[in-house]
Amino acid sequence: MSQLPSTSQTIMHNIKREEKELCIENSVHTEGFRFHPTDTELVKYLLQYVLKGRLPELIPIEEEDLYSKEPWVVFKDRKERTLYFFTELKKKKIENSRFIRSVGKGSWKSQDKGKPVCSEKGSVMGYKRSLRYQNSGSPQDGQWLMKEYSLTDEVKKILHQRSRGYDKDNYVLCRVKRKVAKDDPIARKESIEAAELEAIMNPTDGSTKFPNLSIDDVAKLKMRMQFASGK
Repeated sequence: MSQLPSTSQTIMHNIKREEKELCIENSVHTEGFRFHPTDTELVKYLLQYVLKGRLPELIPIEEEDLYSKEPWVVFKDRKERTLYFFTELKKKKIENSRFIRSVGKGSWKSQDKGKPVCSEKGSVMGYKRSLRYQNSGSPQDGQWLMKEYSLTDEVKKILHQRSRGYDKDNYVLCRVKRKVAKDDPIARKESIEAAELEAIMNPTDGSTKFPNLSIDDVAKLKMRMQFASGK
């Protein structure tokens, strides 16, 4: 015979559900909020991804093959200037350590040899490399920048020892940024049209929302959690 959940467990379950709904409603998709992690945090996200294959739902990092599509194709019609991706590097030859950096008619060119990324205790756990999209003669030349985060060989060695099925040595986390073209400014208008105002107030693409989590909501949620946990 199955045991019925206690009142405390039921309360905690309901609170967690409500907390998740509030987080989704007021997450990075909310107007004014930005996903702006540090280098160390990004390497930690990469570590969690290669080890577990997933991240918390609200972390806006996608998996994409950045070396099979030009950056403007990856961005499509998205409004963000900066996006984050997990991607797998492909070797030119199985026996060497050089990776394919070409994409379409252009290529991602390294701008440095990579800089170490340290943990909070000062231990080197990864590297950050700067790259720039180059396509001579194209208007897209130099208009796309990338920061590529990778794990150290020592970290990869530990991951192999920890998991026999580990096979993500060549995965990296990339922060891709679209530069603003100088010859394409947004002209200022002295008045706003009704259609534009309506689109701001009632977005249909789900990208922006007016924040609706008040200080009172947060305080009430904390009090309920303390009550349910017996503190």
